[in-house]
Amino acid sequence: MAALAVFASIPAASAVTQPVPPGLSGQNWTVVPTHAKVVALTFDAGANADGVQSILGTLARYHAQATFNLTGNFVRDFPAQAKAIAAAGQRIGDHSVSHPDFTKLTDAQIRDQVLSAQSAITAATGADPWPWFRFPYGDYNAHTISVVNQAGFVPVGWTVDTLGWKGTSGGITVPAVVSRVLGSLRPGEIVLMHCGSNPDDHSTLDADALPAVIQDLQARGYSFVTVDALRGLGYHILTSNGGVHNYGAPWYGSDAYKLPAGVTATAIAADPATGGYWIGKSDGGVDAFGAPWRGSMRGQLPAGRAVTGMAGTSDGGYLVLTSDGGVHNYGTPWYGSDAGRLPAGVTATGIAADPKTGGYWLLKSDGGVDGFHAPWAGSMRGHTVTGIAGTASGGYLVLTPDGGVHTYGTPGYGTDIGLLPPGVTATAIAADPVTGGYWIVKSDGGVDGFAAPWYGSLAGHVPAGQSVTGSAAE
Repeated sequence: MAALAVFASIPAASAVTQPVPPGLSGQNWTVVPTHAKVVALTFDAGANADGVQSILGTLARYHAQATFNLTGNFVRDFPAQAKAIAAAGQRIGDHSVSHPDFTKLTDAQIRDQVLSAQSAITAATGADPWPWFRFPYGDYNAHTISVVNQAGFVPVGWTVDTLGWKGTSGGITVPAVVSRVLGSLRPGEIVLMHCGSNPDDHSTLDADALPAVIQDLQARGYSFVTVDALRGLGYHILTSNGGVHNYGAPWYGSDAYKLPAGVTATAIAADPATGGYWIGKSDGGVDAFGAPWRGSMRGQLPAGRAVTGMAGTSDGGYLVLTSDGGVHNYGTPWYGSDAGRLPAGVTATGIAADPKTGGYWLLKSDGGVDGFHAPWAGSMRGHTVTGIAGTASGGYLVLTPDGGVHTYGTPGYGTDIGLLPPGVTATAIAADPVTGGYWIVKSDGGVDGFAAPWYGSLAGHVPAGQSVTGSAAE
């Protein structure tokens, strides 16, 4: 929805510019690059706030996330509504100060529009819109993208414009809004809607259509993410009772309170093809959520062996690791294993898939790493280890219980060494496929992000009698 293309008297931002997150510069993003059945609902706010209360109520009713792109003039003119958006826990983005055509501005004016809006939005709501920016009117070119990137922001466009802003006087209806969203539906669809009313007929079609939009998308198996999904769809934490706790990533179900007596959930793996995940159980069983089931080891575990790890592969299959070093493949190629080759007293404790080759690495309790159709870059033999993760760059990360992250063929961004509270250990590591960063999961349910967005954790909320047994990133 257009706002007056004039400059507001908001002081220029003085904060130090942050760099664009890795891998996101150079383009105006019009879709979240994923195979997961997720949609990013986005609402631009500039001219008025007539639909805000209704939109927030609908999102709360359906437990849906969305992104609100605010102008500096909006937060000045409608401070209560701007604060309500942030208080509702919705994601906020930057939409300039006064909604001008960026292709007609100087570089200095572009920078001022972006950074002054950031300052105004943060001051008014307490929420920093960085790093997300939306071009007013959707007008941009390669140069304006470059200048916005230099200011530290990532332009986010849309897959479909509902045209709800045209109002009933423009020939748009609630069914038309819903039809446009569904007509362009695809994994990662970004939907452009507006917070305000049409200035002529005062209709709020996007707000009015939102319940039907959400219901119809959910009926098709879709869930909702914010544009933070461009930095990676987040992570899941698995607890021993089969509970899956999602942070920034869609949730499709869990095994909580459904496991047979004596059976625990021991591993979780994400499906890069669908955005779903698999849970591996101590009896060798595998349960699928939003991901295809290919088989399991239920009733086939060798005597004295346990399931110690799982990994999803890019072709939609998964690998199950047993403590004797055996690798059992389901819907994906097999390249070998350590079965029958482990030294006395050594077990296989983790497996990570290589997204580049389709191969995998096995992590052993003595810190050793063996590669199968995946490049070997080193190991931690002689040290206690708790996790391994493959990265998009083709290398791997090994985690130690003190929170140390040891990199092999991939960059390191920091560790938790010396930072863990007494009695807390680092138990799992997950790599962010978008940023190249990673998350460390701790025994108390806490999560620390390194060059990867933090979405929340289970710190202080691990169910009594349960433990954290795995983590997987989307």
